[in-house]
Amino acid sequence: MSVPLRSGATVVPALAAGIVIAAVVGWIQSGQAVDRRALPFVALALVVIAAGELVRLDLGDRLLAPVSTATAVGLVLAPLGRDGGGLPLAQAVLAVALGLAAGGAVLALTGRPAPLSDLAARFIGVGFVAALGRSQMFGPDLIQWWQRPDVPRWLGALALIGAATVGVGVEIALWTASRSRTWRISWLALVRADLERSGAVGAIMTNVGALMAFAYPAIGVWALPLYLVPIATAVIALRRAQRIRDIQHQLITALSRLSDETGHTNPGHAQRVARLSVALGEELGLGPLDLLAVRDAALVHDVGQVTLAEPIPDGATLGAAPAEQAQVVLDTVRIIEAAGLPEPMVEAVRGSIVQFRQLREQGQTIPVTGRIVKVANAYDDLTRGRRSARAAALERIHLGLGYEYDPAVVDALARVTENA
Repeated sequence: MSVPLRSGATVVPALAAGIVIAAVVGWIQSGQAVDRRALPFVALALVVIAAGELVRLDLGDRLLAPVSTATAVGLVLAPLGRDGGGLPLAQAVLAVALGLAAGGAVLALTGRPAPLSDLAARFIGVGFVAALGRSQMFGPDLIQWWQRPDVPRWLGALALIGAATVGVGVEIALWTASRSRTWRISWLALVRADLERSGAVGAIMTNVGALMAFAYPAIGVWALPLYLVPIATAVIALRRAQRIRDIQHQLITALSRLSDETGHTNPGHAQRVARLSVALGEELGLGPLDLLAVRDAALVHDVGQVTLAEPIPDGATLGAAPAEQAQVVLDTVRIIEAAGLPEPMVEAVRGSIVQFRQLREQGQTIPVTGRIVKVANAYDDLTRGRRSARAAALERIHLGLGYEYDPAVVDALARVTENA
């Protein structure tokens, strides 16, 4: 389960389509044929680009295709032309478009998600790499420049990696900008969050793609399979980590139902607190990773109630004694730590019992995710999902403003619930 996103953007796919049309027109006007010596590398690269779309990495709301991207970067930067340069720009762009389209078609035919905005952003990013590779460097273009005898090889490799890095950065920026979302998060904050999640994979993609092109003059078509080995190994490891995250989510879902099933909490309480916590996080501008942490923490925040000898009436911890509230949180933390669940989520649960005054008066660190869960839990304990109880709940919560609850979170609560 991922934080909901609505990807209704059409600008990026439209821009990609315009680039393809321009490339077709440019190729027809130039009348250039593909150098036959380059055909084996181009053909193999197209197959790998298409196949690479089938082994993507799922980051929750983002799909990365490291094998596909690295191969496309290698294809557009490799010196495949007759004069030691790369393929003509139009040919390079259309080759990448063909490979990505083939991969996307296979995904669609097999019923797997193939977001057009993902493919379009990837295509435009690689297109930037192709354009940079053909930019003039003191006379020759970049691809020809790094092969000159007077250019140190390390400098040439760095130049190719730099071009590839710009392209991957463009892909991330376009993908982020293409999302039509309810999140009230600045574009730069989202780009920063995307870099945090995919930065390591992006570094692998840029390095492998650039080095693939760098090795082509020496070993020809073998550069492609040789440099795919490290990225394939990384993808296998990352997909294994992804399966672990999927298992963790299943465990979180099961734990979120435990207190309901045992009758310790009001039915649907955890799910309502999770939805409200995510809405509050969006209102406060939290990034994707923090939103996932606050959602998961909210889902399991009351699981410690199952250890109580005497259930709290209606499961409303707000009405329990402070010592009993603290015990519920401590038991919850013990359970989720024993389950090996992510630390940001554990910290959010731990912070949900701390009074806000301890941050203001004593400087104690309380994660904003914990402050959000605290307010969302209090609101649902008071309303039990009833819209008619909103005014009384807000009035009660305002009595603890600045002492028990974070005023910024309470203000966000008033805005979020106003038209809910």
